Amino acid sequence: MKAVIFARVSSREQEEGHSLDAQIQRCFEYAIKRDFKVLEQFRVVESTLSQGRPEFAKLVDFIQAQKEKVALLCYSVDRLQRDFDTQYLTLQELIKKDKAEIHYVQTNFIEHKDMDSSDKFRKNLDVLLANDFRNKISDNVKRSVRKKLEEGTILGDSPVGYLNKRRMDIKKEKVEVYLDSERAPLVRQIFEEYATGMYSMAEVRLLITNAGLRSKKGHKISVSQVENILKNPFYYGYMDYKGMLYKHIHPRLITKELFDECQRVRKGRRKTGYKRTQKPFVLKGLLKCMHCGCSYSPELKKKKYVYMRPTKSQGDCLVCHHMNETKILSQIEDVLKNMSIPKHILLDIQDELKKCSDKEHKHLVSERTQLKAKMSGVDEKLKRARDLLLDLGITKDEYNEIKAELEVERQNIDVKLQSLSKADDSFNETLGIIFELASKAHELFKSSEIEEKRRIITILFPNLKMDSEKLVFTLRKPFDMFLLSQNHPNWLGWLDSNQRSRDQNPLPCRLATPQ
Repeated sequence: MKAVIFARVSSREQEEGHSLDAQIQRCFEYAIKRDFKVLEQFRVVESTLSQGRPEFAKLVDFIQAQKEKVALLCYSVDRLQRDFDTQYLTLQELIKKDKAEIHYVQTNFIEHKDMDSSDKFRKNLDVLLANDFRNKISDNVKRSVRKKLEEGTILGDSPVGYLNKRRMDIKKEKVEVYLDSERAPLVRQIFEEYATGMYSMAEVRLLITNAGLRSKKGHKISVSQVENILKNPFYYGYMDYKGMLYKHIHPRLITKELFDECQRVRKGRRKTGYKRTQKPFVLKGLLKCMHCGCSYSPELKKKKYVYMRPTKSQGDCLVCHHMNETKILSQIEDVLKNMSIPKHILLDIQDELKKCSDKEHKHLVSERTQLKAKMSGVDEKLKRARDLLLDLGITKDEYNEIKAELEVERQNIDVKLQSLSKADDSFNETLGIIFELASKAHELFKSSEIEEKRRIITILFPNLKMDSEKLVFTLRKPFDMFLLSQNHPNWLGWLDSNQRSRDQNPLPCRLATPQ
């Protein structure tokens, strides 16, 4: 039988070891014992968390292209998968069609078309255990990140102007960062020159390039890199991680005052965004062919008729073709006409949404009150520090350090307050959208302008596809409950047969904003 070998590690550090070679060697030994002819071997450095897993997809494509049945040799389950992802499900289809089978070398287990229930159970259990192992690794990484942030040590490589001290033992030795004697003075010069307000970022870049500043890889610094340097709080003593600032223990290159002055200059130079000149279209970027997957682009004819033209980006397709936009929109309107709720049920939903909104609002008010109390505490500490400075209880340098720490704490609290405000607005907006669209979707769509029509479509439909001239769609939850059709006789599942609310199955109080 013909075979392919798949060996995988998650990172470049593992690749530098012997893990890949060891996996391949064991798989070759297995192939020799079974008299398999190895067609190809896939050496992959890719996490099972990688979006799309492109290298694994290449393996699946290679197996699909073979005319004969192929044995996929893999050292263990966790090397191949740790979840029931799309590519793995494609591989499963090949196994069902008897075009492939998987040999796990470590356990001598073979996944094939005619497995009995106990073998299937064993296989699924192995996948779940591998997935659990992946989740534990993820938890460990998060704990490690939290610990480093609390200790004030850097995550990853330092910015331009600093160098990481080489460690002999990565696991035991802590990260040490020191000022780069060659680049640090030039990076400080970026801040000093820009703070004068006399130079743009492009002009600063030119000055500093002529002065000899290069990136760690020896390249000239770009304008975007200058901007990133000017925005990076690391240079005055803090690390930015997901919008929050954490004090670090590494040397500071500039003062907080110089950094703040640069931010004032930068914001003063910010340009107003330009208006789009392109004509808006209702279905632009929202429509694909069901068969080949290519997108449809709007095309204006005779300055008034809009046609949706398939891009044919996936190759020639006999199914998709030009179609008048109005024909597609009429099909969308037909769907919206069927979104209707009896008035007495609509009132019940309105009551449930009101309860949800009140509950969420109370939760957010409580959190906001606590954060405002913390903010007042920070302001009080700043006032006390100022009084101590005036009474000569502390030096100017000590005051500046206290002030910088308290301002960072204040900024972090402000970020959380803004986040709560957005969450409150988002929650109430989501409830309003659901209620309004569920009750009068067609009426709203007909009376809306182009941009509002687009918004309604993106809220209701996760994707729109064309099967020749027929619209194929799915509705987002909970809107799918409101679609009246013979295939959905019991569409409002949270009410019983007498149209009374079921206490054991209420409308969920936390509703995600449509994406």
